[in-house]
Amino acid sequence: MTAIAALTPTELRLLARDWTVIVFAFVFPPLVMLILAGVFGTQPTDGFFHRNPRHYYVAASLGVPVIALATVGLPVTLASYRERGVLRRLEAFGVSRTHVIVTQAVVAVGLILVGAVAVLAVAVPTYGIPHVAHPAQVMLGFAAGTLTLVLIGIVIGLAVDSARAAQAVGLTVFFPLYLLGGGGPPRGAMTGAMRTISDALPSPIPGVADPWLGIGGLGTQLAVFGVWAAAAAAAIYWLGRRTAA
Repeated sequence: MTAIAALTPTELRLLARDWTVIVFAFVFPPLVMLILAGVFGTQPTDGFFHRNPRHYYVAASLGVPVIALATVGLPVTLASYRERGVLRRLEAFGVSRTHVIVTQAVVAVGLILVGAVAVLAVAVPTYGIPHVAHPAQVMLGFAAGTLTLVLIGIVIGLAVDSARAAQAVGLTVFFPLYLLGGGGPPRGAMTGAMRTISDALPSPIPGVADPWLGIGGLGTQLAVFGVWAAAAAAAIYWLGRRTAA
């Protein structure tokens, strides 16, 4: 814990210098929320599960910083460290790669929370904050989605050999999680095949938006998170042994 506490401020400063992370985490989610919530108005429709579209996009946009930072910001930084031999040099000074990985995960979670606050801060004077139907489930869905995607982000960072490759893979993961997760078209407006794919993805958007707006519970979504998190944890263990060899 001492090593993690010592590394965290440095990792925060380094990550904050990356403009792509800043834009993706703190600019993209509130900007898209402003646009989409303004386009669809306030009339409830079948596609939005008979909820106010503005309320839907405010709630859904809370999951966007999670996807952005976990699938792009975290793996790019981790892959960059591996590419430049930073992990091996730190190990030579007695700092294990596990400490570095955990520190980067902690930093990513901290920035995710800041990104979520930024979305809400922009929503307050524009569209307002919708009533939260199930606060405990919203917090649980947000936490479970964050944990799952951070684990997936670590897998990407350990699996590829360069920051550029991590960015390419991360963006490839980001867009399905965002678009099919309900960040673009609402899941109620999707075709049957698209909805089936959406239900199998570990997107945090329905895990937050559904209980927030009273659309549904967390049971199925938590099961999806659990499967993906377990698979990611197993992959991290295997990749950690491979890269350490």
